[in-house]
Parts: sequence; structure tokens; C-alpha cells
Amino acid sequence: MARRLRLLLLTLVLFAGCASPRPPAGLAMPAPDEAGAASLLAGYLLAQGWTVRLADATRVEATRGEEQLRLEPLLDAAGLDRIVVSRSWPRAPQVSDEDLHAFALELNDTLNVGQFRAEPTRLTCQVSLPFLEALEPRLLDAFLAYTADVRLAVLQVQAGRRLLEPVEGDGDSR
Repeated sequence: MARRLRLLLLTLVLFAGCASPRPPAGLAMPAPDEAGAASLLAGYLLAQGWTVRLADATRVEATRGEEQLRLEPLLDAAGLDRIVVSRSWPRAPQVSDEDLHAFALELNDTLNVGQFRAEPTRLTCQVSLPFLEALEPRLLDAFLAYTADVRLAVLQVQAGRRLLEPVEGDGDSR
């Protein structure tokens, strides 16, 4: 009887070892291949209507209208992965470098949505999206929509000042 039980257990272990693991749903990021992940993100964004280019092996630049995204996957073979997303908006032509820098500092003090910084021609907000192994496309889409909605908060802090160029859909900021 004990022999049959051992044989049954051995058979079950062998069958369990032969079962193929379920592939992750969504965009399976090939950790630690950040260049491969960048190519995968570029293809996905292109299919979503963005104009895309690989800025370098591990960074994707995507544009749609006046908005720009930069996505950089940071993958860890043994742990938590993330994509660093930077979304930029053009500054108004009359705004000085000092004014835009002061505005970025004001946004960092006022809003708790990411890290704002002034660049030569743009205001950029940088945030990161953590995930494990595979990135669910709906999560990525919702996260990118969230970063676009950050502009609404930025416009509220702007409060009548014309520091950024109007972007389609701004409504009263024009």
C-alpha cells in the first residue's frame, strides 16, 4: 500500500513538473532586457496612435499633438519592474527660463503627482509605473491618461498666468 502511495505521489510530481506555466497576460517585459522592453512599448504605443521613435536602446519617445512622452523601462530579473514616464508640455513663448523653473518648484510644492522640472522649451512631469513581469495594456493606458490629466491640475496651479502653451482640449486655457 505504501508502495502504491509513493508511486502515485511520484506520478503526480512528474505530471506537475511537465505542466507548462501560464504565460503572463499583457505585455510580457523581457527582464532584464530593457532594450527589448523599449521596443515592445514602442510597438504598443504606435498601435495606439502615437508617433514613436526609439531615442536610444532603452528609451521611447512618443508624440501625439503637442504632448510628448518619454518611457524608459527599468527591469529587474529578480524583483519589481517599472516604467519611468515623462510627459511634457510646451511653455509659452514669453515665459523666461527663471519663470518656468519657479513654476516647476511651485508645482512640486503644491501637487503630489510626480516630479516636475523645467526644461529649455517644456515643463516635464516624471512619474513611474511599477509592475511585475507583465504590463497590463489597460493599466498602461489608464496610467498614460492619468499623466495627461495631470495637466488639469497644472493649469489650476497656473491660475490665470500664461506659462504653458495651450494644448488641444485645454478649453479655458486658450
